[in-house]
Amino acid sequence: MNKKLLVVGAATLSICLTACDKPPVESSSSSEEASSLASEEITYDLKNDDLPRGVTTYTAADGTTHNLNRASIYKAAGDPHVNSHPEDGKKQKLLVNPICFQKDEADSRDTIVADDALLTRINKAFTASDEELKQLSHADIYSVKSFYERSSFGKGAFDVVVLPCWVQYNGTATQFKNASGGSGGVHASNYLKNWYNTEYNKANHGLLGADWQYTWQDFDSDNDGYIDLVWNVYAYPYTETSTEFWWAYVTYDTSSSPNLVSPNIKTLAFASTNFISKFDGYDTHTLIHETGHTYGVLDYYDYNNVWKPMGGVDLMDQNIGDHNAFSKFHYGWVNPWVIKEDMLTGGKVAEITLRATTLTGDCLVLASPNYNMTAFDEFMMVELMGPYGLAERDYKNGYENTKGFTIPGIRITHVDNRMWRGNHDEWISDPNDLGRNGGDVRNTNSHAGRGGARTDLDFWPNEDGSAKQYFCQLSLMDSSNVDSSMNWTNTANFTANNGSLFTKGQRFNLNSKTAWAKTFMPSGTNLWNKAKTTTGWQGDKMKFTIDESCTFNYYLKVKDIVKDDEYGAIAKLEIKLDN
Repeated sequence: MNKKLLVVGAATLSICLTACDKPPVESSSSSEEASSLASEEITYDLKNDDLPRGVTTYTAADGTTHNLNRASIYKAAGDPHVNSHPEDGKKQKLLVNPICFQKDEADSRDTIVADDALLTRINKAFTASDEELKQLSHADIYSVKSFYERSSFGKGAFDVVVLPCWVQYNGTATQFKNASGGSGGVHASNYLKNWYNTEYNKANHGLLGADWQYTWQDFDSDNDGYIDLVWNVYAYPYTETSTEFWWAYVTYDTSSSPNLVSPNIKTLAFASTNFISKFDGYDTHTLIHETGHTYGVLDYYDYNNVWKPMGGVDLMDQNIGDHNAFSKFHYGWVNPWVIKEDMLTGGKVAEITLRATTLTGDCLVLASPNYNMTAFDEFMMVELMGPYGLAERDYKNGYENTKGFTIPGIRITHVDNRMWRGNHDEWISDPNDLGRNGGDVRNTNSHAGRGGARTDLDFWPNEDGSAKQYFCQLSLMDSSNVDSSMNWTNTANFTANNGSLFTKGQRFNLNSKTAWAKTFMPSGTNLWNKAKTTTGWQGDKMKFTIDESCTFNYYLKVKDIVKDDEYGAIAKLEIKLDN
């Protein structure tokens, strides 16, 4: 949960784009615009079909191939998460635990009535069809089940089971908190397991009912000894800061061990029923955001409230819209086209067609030197944004205090998703090693590192040693706020807008003639983060070398973007090396 910040020949569109298993078509609503897109008779050296695709698999030690995503890397490190892309295509189980407490007349905050109406709202927020939730909420929002079916293109869908009754805690909310040891989510989950098995073993399955069809083991769909995911929704108000006990979060029971006979709970979520109070009581934004964490992705806002690398406009930032292309690559849901610099040597020029990412999964990676073809490296992600699909309502109308992109445009983000294991100064480049042995991300989007979970090691030092330019995991290469006194690098109040996107005729590169490198790259140059190699430490002073050849040399031009009835929009990009 995010903190409240108080504070193609060129004359045709018939190129085979496989992300949707069907080619883009000329817009029936704007033939004049579509005609302009195909008007230039230029011969290009590379097009989409000539490019390799990003890799979302690895080879195990026995030679077998398996899916590589954030969850599989966590699992290899001994820390199972929800599988964002099960290899057998079997949906992960999401068990919703509606938990309530005994009434406490002395507690002025004990105001939520855990009745059948609220239980029904919880059920619909997790399971309703698009049409049903639209009627109930009077808005174009999605249930958790529908959202992840659509966002993942079916790869990360859930089989959602909501308990048919409230799980009544044997005590008040205050007593629950006191007994929890500081972790409400873990305490609620452990209570659920005991409650469930007790009720299930009663005549006619007790409060679950005679028709109840699930055993406790059924919620371990991948048979790893852990319940796939428990979502604890508690009937008590949340507080206004994430440092309080009553909040929304995802966590893991680190004391839990696998049990194939009676599966334990590992990955779990915890949120108040009040988080769904908007949209006539069916607001699913927080539920969807937190569910994203169960797959292993981090928050993209700054816990230290210094900067705002994604400008707020992302599901894992200010709860708005859809998952971005990097997140979907991270989850194993998309395979971007990849351009490497050696493909463009000798004056070669590429023309790349992208459709709206949220609808099709289309996206493009501009690779760094020695790029390993996975989401777990450093690269630039290029995607076509706009008010389409899962992002349409939020982008057009906004959510809370954030609005989205109301026009189609190209968003370019710098990704440094390199992984480490053991020695934080080093990074793991081999995807097979990651898949077999696991690892963790080196960078977050919190300035100076996420306290308690990351270290203050990943930065680009100024030459005079006066400051450190910290690395981000994911950051916006803003089109229009490069020289602004207010951009994501210097304030947590900045919000990306239409001007942050690259539109028709605009160009992007990181040479000395532009300010993007100076403003948005930690090196202040066109050097990638990986150009710096840590060689050791002398006290608290980092020793390092710089590979001056590890540079970003791409030149990208947005040739055109046209709206399209089926694909939201279609963009054509021209990419070559910067001379």
